[in-house]
Amino acid sequence: MQEKNISSKFLLFATISIFMVIIFLSFNLIADILYEKILKTKFPSTKVGEINYYMDSLNLISKAINLNKANAEYLVLKADLLSCAFNENFKETLFGDKEDIEKLYIKAIKLNPIDFEYHLKLGWFYAQTKDKRAEDEIEKAISLFPVYYRNYIYLSKYYLMNNDDKKAFVNMLLALYYGKNLGGWNVMVRLKEDIKNHINFSLWGTGLLFQTEGEGPVFDFKKYGFGHSSFPLTLRVYLQKSENRQVLLYKNEVLFARFQKLQSTGELDVYEFKIDPRNTDIYLDELRIRIQPLQNIEKIDFIKEF
Repeated sequence: MQEKNISSKFLLFATISIFMVIIFLSFNLIADILYEKILKTKFPSTKVGEINYYMDSLNLISKAINLNKANAEYLVLKADLLSCAFNENFKETLFGDKEDIEKLYIKAIKLNPIDFEYHLKLGWFYAQTKDKRAEDEIEKAISLFPVYYRNYIYLSKYYLMNNDDKKAFVNMLLALYYGKNLGGWNVMVRLKEDIKNHINFSLWGTGLLFQTEGEGPVFDFKKYGFGHSSFPLTLRVYLQKSENRQVLLYKNEVLFARFQKLQSTGELDVYEFKIDPRNTDIYLDELRIRIQPLQNIEKIDFIKEF
């Protein structure tokens, strides 16, 4: 009799467990259907259509989250929808607040802390709200996926927003390097609008130019912020006109090359050196430009051809 009671309890427990598993799987399946429905919905072309799209999509993704609160992708999609809606100035029409976006991204990161894209999205949200935590979050994305070019695009955008053209350019080079299979223009076109109001930059179909002021007779690439990376670059140094000046390039404190003197422009002499793409052992943080005899550098052009 005792064995029969134990068997009955076990059967009841197993039945309840199976029932709970079926409910769990059913909830997950319904949530996935709602999620996929949003992804497959075509974005409308009218303002009224956009309002309905955001309201319907937010309603669906909220239902999906209620069915499965531990799915990071659902949380990120809701944050993305809210962020896009607020950028379209639909705040008065939709439920939610910008604080909700941050909470959703943070919760998703807690559920899946190694997904670089979640950190990137939170970082870009911070950038748009002028929060200083943006840089750290985007750099976390880079540490998780350092070979993805778009991480550097967004870090460049952040620095341009904060008028740090120097750091923006360094990250543009990294974006071009890791996105080289796409073609230089296809990478840089994502920064076209960001660059146009920055006079230190010039962008065209086959190249990018960045110009910076000189800081004395020596230019140290490492101190300027260049990392241990190898890029083919054209360097142009501008000096006040004078006789018998040499522009020298040092690598690890050893003379590596001499710049060639080009034409003069107004009161300035122009010197040029091209880092050949075949010289893959030239790392920017190992380089210094020195003027002999000593003379202050007026400005330097960095030209990256695609």
